[in-house]
Amino acid sequence: MNCPKCKKSNISVIDSRDVDDKVIRRRRKCDTCQYRFTTYERIEPIKLSVTKRSGLVEPFEREKIIKGIAIASGGRIPGDKIEGIADEIEIKLTESKNSNTTSKKIGNMVIGRLKKIDEISYLRFASVYKNFENLGSFEQELIKLKK
Repeated sequence: MNCPKCKKSNISVIDSRDVDDKVIRRRRKCDTCQYRFTTYERIEPIKLSVTKRSGLVEPFEREKIIKGIAIASGGRIPGDKIEGIADEIEIKLTESKNSNTTSKKIGNMVIGRLKKIDEISYLRFASVYKNFENLGSFEQELIKLKK
């Protein structure tokens, strides 16, 4: 790190404090020109990526999970509950050792949670996610749900 005033690299830390769980505030002083300044250190979150069915890799977006569940639920699941599902999934993915996951894995995670919360939302989500081609496919999923 260089001094913002004289651009020399002789910097000392005078004081350190935790702002919160993810940020540290440090007061620093340049040993050359005596200029004092503050820096903040933040933990950089892991960048997750998703491999789609087509093979395309794109950044993870929790908003897509929220939007998909909201459409499938049609108002049956409250917004805070949908946010909670997205949070759970994002935390699980972040905790895994791999920063890349598949859209299939994310879809299965959503389906697993919807199945426990609301069967109608589950069926609506599954019909798009599993790409039901006819009424028979839908009926088979409904039979599985009843078991």
